[in-house]
Amino acid sequence: MKKISIILLLIATIALFSPLIVTAQTDAELLGKAKKLMMQERDYEKAMEYFEVIKLKYPDSKYVDDAEFWSAYTLEQQGKEEDSFVAYQGMINKYPDSPWVDDAISHQIGLAEKFVKLGEKSYLDFLSDKLESSNKSVKYQAALSMGKLGDRRAIPALNEMADNGDRDMRSMANSLLHSFEPRRIKYRNQIKPMPYVPPKARTDKKDRIIKQPGMEPTRKQFEPKQRPQIKNIRPAPKPQTQKTTPSKK
Repeated sequence: MKKISIILLLIATIALFSPLIVTAQTDAELLGKAKKLMMQERDYEKAMEYFEVIKLKYPDSKYVDDAEFWSAYTLEQQGKEEDSFVAYQGMINKYPDSPWVDDAISHQIGLAEKFVKLGEKSYLDFLSDKLESSNKSVKYQAALSMGKLGDRRAIPALNEMADNGDRDMRSMANSLLHSFEPRRIKYRNQIKPMPYVPPKARTDKKDRIIKQPGMEPTRKQFEPKQRPQIKNIRPAPKPQTQKTTPSKK
């Protein structure tokens, strides 16, 4: 009885200071107004009031798990990240069969990654536990977060993602795997050098010389034979004949 009286007192207090909530007729209308205040008008305080009324006034409503999730999300948008992480976990514990569970875990993974970057290493255990999830979406998201943090425990899940994920997942997984084990990139237009093979022994029919493996032909074998150069020799001078003149008698 004491618990019920406290709940009724809280409802009366909220209704007193929030006249808009009094006019709401159904839980669906309250949820719609709360989400509009949160997403469009960014009035997080007013939105939180609507979510609390749904949880208190309609505890058996089919929208109560929605109100729990969006309350945690509103805390996250307000920058109250640690409170938001706890609120997501409370929603998961209360409504394990809710369709919002996977979304809540997804937000927790993002928050845990941020906390680790800020020095809160204990959240690595939370991420490691999610690697064992039967839900591939949760498992792959945890692997991506741990891969970004440089934790090698993510490698098996990243390999699985690289083989079975969609195009974007394969690209992200391969990028993170390369950061763990850099590999040489092979370009399509890259020409591979041919291995050196020594020439086989052969017999030259011309000079009958057996070429040994590894011997290269010399330049002289390819040069044409040159004719012997003939030096310019002057022709021998012709013998001079003395002219005889007839004697005068």
